[in-house]
This record gives sequence, C-alpha cells and structure tokens, in this order.
Amino acid sequence: MEELLKYYANLLIIQYNGKPKAKATIELLTNIVFANLILLQIQNAFDWKTAVGNQLDIIGKWVGVTRFYKGTLFWGDTFLSYPKASELIPTDKTDIYQHGYSDYDTFDTDTGHDLTYDNLGFVEQSLSDEDYAIVIGLKIIKNSINHTCKNIDDAIWEYFNGQVYTTWDNMAVTYHYPATLNTVMEVCNNKNVLPAPTGIQIILRAI
Repeated sequence: MEELLKYYANLLIIQYNGKPKAKATIELLTNIVFANLILLQIQNAFDWKTAVGNQLDIIGKWVGVTRFYKGTLFWGDTFLSYPKASELIPTDKTDIYQHGYSDYDTFDTDTGHDLTYDNLGFVEQSLSDEDYAIVIGLKIIKNSINHTCKNIDDAIWEYFNGQVYTTWDNMAVTYHYPATLNTVMEVCNNKNVLPAPTGIQIILRAI
C-alpha cells in the first residue's frame, strides 16, 4: 500500500510536485479509493449466490437461518403399518421397514411391532452448500416481498427458473417441485422460509 501511495503522489503535475499538502491530499484520496475496493471485495465475498462454506454460514446468520436440521433414522426393525392397496397389488411396493398383519400362511415367519418414539433416532444433519443457498435465498425473498399471491408466484417462478411453481386453493398454497428437491423443500417448510400469506396452509407436492 505504501508503494501505491508513493506512485500516485509522484504523478502530480510539476507545479504541485513536491508540495507536502498536495502530496498528502493524493495519498489520502488513494487510501480512500483502495479502502473502498477492499470493501467491494468483502461485499462480493459474501454474495449468497456465489458464497460457500463459512461464508454461507455467516450470511445465514444475517438472514436468520442455519444449515442444520433435525432428521430421523429407523434402527432397522420392521414395524406394523397399513399400506395402501395400490402399494400391495400387483407387486409389493412398501418400504422394507413396513409390515402389515400376518395371515395363516405367514404367522410363524412375519415380524413387526408398533412404532414408538423410542424407535426413532433424531440426528442433526447438515445441508450441502447448494441446498443451504436455496434456503437462504428463500428466506431473503420471504423477508423482502409483499406476500400477495402474484408476488409469491412471480418470485418463486423467477427464483427457481420455472422448476418450482405455486398454485392456490381455498386457504392453501401448493409448492410444486422436482423430486430432486424433496429434502431441501421439506427443510425449507420446517424452517418456515417458504413465502405464504398469514394463515395460509403450505402444501408440498413433488412433480
């Protein structure tokens, strides 16, 4: 920085060259200009659209969301459930941890018991940078727009480049999105960052 100050001070025209006040003025202006450039670099470093890692964590604190969320894990047992007929016929499409009632032929071999709170393992999970940036962006939208149906429709359509859209029903808004966004949309809903007017139910639907 000292070399830059000297360089620009030495560019003074002849009548001001060597004048202490003129030199001090140029050095002051140089300091201001380069200080501002540093601030711009800091601003660019914390652009939520391009930030990663700790930068995203700091931005998340500013807007009021973290990258962590609570998930549940089953411990590998099978549990009593009531699958839909469409999931049993013509082939069994139930989850491997689901189990219905046994019948005469399977009475001795079927397992299954009631699922209780103790059977669930709650773990803190972390969003990837890509998913966390989606959460932050939605929180920024929610913080900054007027929550009319049109404003929400336009903001969501533009934000997701048409991959996600909203439809409206009586006292409900449905978010339609690709199945690849299942996890992040569930997290967004749990973190209350999906824009919706007060008192309106939010419905998630993969497409």
